[in-house]
Amino acid sequence: MKATLKEIIRRKAALISGTARPGRVTQLIPDGMGGYKRRSVNPETLRKGQAANYAAGVSAAREKLGLTQHEMAVLLGISPRTLQNWEQGQREPDQAAKILLRVAAKHPRAVLEAV
Repeated sequence: MKATLKEIIRRKAALISGTARPGRVTQLIPDGMGGYKRRSVNPETLRKGQAANYAAGVSAAREKLGLTQHEMAVLLGISPRTLQNWEQGQREPDQAAKILLRVAAKHPRAVLEAV
């Protein structure tokens, strides 16, 4: 049975918002000969790996700025508990926060001057 366009859009919106999880994830891996191989990955394993990567990035950005967790939370306008959750990989920052954290990691002075 084919899904209607509305069903596809509703499912994609649920995936993006985080209210639904994908049933499967396919990863493309270089095969060393200019092409790619497909590999099925457990969605939960992929999510945990991504959360760990973001956690390391959050900690690195905070350390480059030379701030405590509380100071960084005030700078970003979030609660210290939210920042702790990000650093422990329990939660993932939203897209705007991810961009700000990337800028903070690469250009810490610019972030401190802007705020």
